[in-house]
Amino acid sequence: MKHNMFYGASSLIFQRAVELRNRMTAAEELLWKQIHINEWKQKFRRQHPIANYVVDFYCHAKKLVIELDGSIHELEDVKKYDEYREAHLKELGLTVLRFTNEQVFKQNKLVLETIANALNQLTNPPIGVRGMEQLFVIKIGGNIIDDEVKLTSFLQSFAKIEGKKILVHGGGKLATKVAEAMGIQQQMIDGRRITDAETLKVVTMVYAGYVNKNIVAMLQANDCAAIGITGADGNLIQAHQRNNKEVDYGFVGDVDIVNTKLLYGLLNDNFSVIVAPITHNKQGQLLNTNADTIAQEIAKAMSSLFEVHLIYSFEKAGVLSDVANEDSVIKEINSSNYSQLKKQNKIFQGMIPKLDNACAALQSGVKRVVIGNAEKLSELINGSSGTNIIHE
Repeated sequence: MKHNMFYGASSLIFQRAVELRNRMTAAEELLWKQIHINEWKQKFRRQHPIANYVVDFYCHAKKLVIELDGSIHELEDVKKYDEYREAHLKELGLTVLRFTNEQVFKQNKLVLETIANALNQLTNPPIGVRGMEQLFVIKIGGNIIDDEVKLTSFLQSFAKIEGKKILVHGGGKLATKVAEAMGIQQQMIDGRRITDAETLKVVTMVYAGYVNKNIVAMLQANDCAAIGITGADGNLIQAHQRNNKEVDYGFVGDVDIVNTKLLYGLLNDNFSVIVAPITHNKQGQLLNTNADTIAQEIAKAMSSLFEVHLIYSFEKAGVLSDVANEDSVIKEINSSNYSQLKKQNKIFQGMIPKLDNACAALQSGVKRVVIGNAEKLSELINGSSGTNIIHE
């Protein structure tokens, strides 16, 4: 499978790239004019999002990154960050060329010759660390979490999946029950929990504590080496507090960055990773984050290293054209007919966020997205059940 050229970059990184394109340095402007249309017949992109970074120039056909450094890069702290960044880019299978602004101006011919030599040598550009091994990112939610028998059956099926796998879970209704027992009033808007300071304590205890560790223990009983973590552990998922002018969601987070290096290391050590939907903002604040979104962001981020299959599993048979009829499953959806189905009001309103997440994932390099019944996990994996969302 062709590597996605953005390597799981988040929306925040794309926004940063746009800002940088609008204020390129003089050295960047000069080199861009020389490589934008070139004698090598290679396509370059400027201020291009890759993983957690914006690189100055990128040739996807050759997996070549070109970075230009101003005087600030002579500072010791910046040098250390540049080394870390370059090492990560190389882990993604990329070649990195680095020049100073002064070299672009005063040794321009040598700079272009160096680029030409690199392009000639990269006839077979390197791929990611482990090639395109399959990875299943599975989200479990809905009433399945609350039903011990169904959850047990689902986890037995999950344990049997061969190869690399990540499970992202919600919290079911337990958090609401615990909060009510503690006298903490709960408020939901459009199915999303308003998370005040006391509610944050409850969801952290329930999601990151009981639910996560119960799932891990049940998987161990099925000979599945599982490790349970939250977005705060190992700096797995950094987020920012949602800023919504119409609704104050409280301590709810929107994802900024996924630590692919941590996930890759755990998967490579043959752990199945079980992720609870709690993130952090790198300033000591925990945040309650939608599990569907976490699954999507993890799938996008890992698509630079694996052929990722994202599966949303819950109590429904799939995307239904008639919410009251479980047999009305729409077998396949692509971006074109999805727009039409929405305009025709043929998709249940509560399913739209999942489908929006699915389409965003596909556009960022995820191989396939499936939505369907958690009790038919093996069929969802082989494509014989649920709704398959495909990229045109």
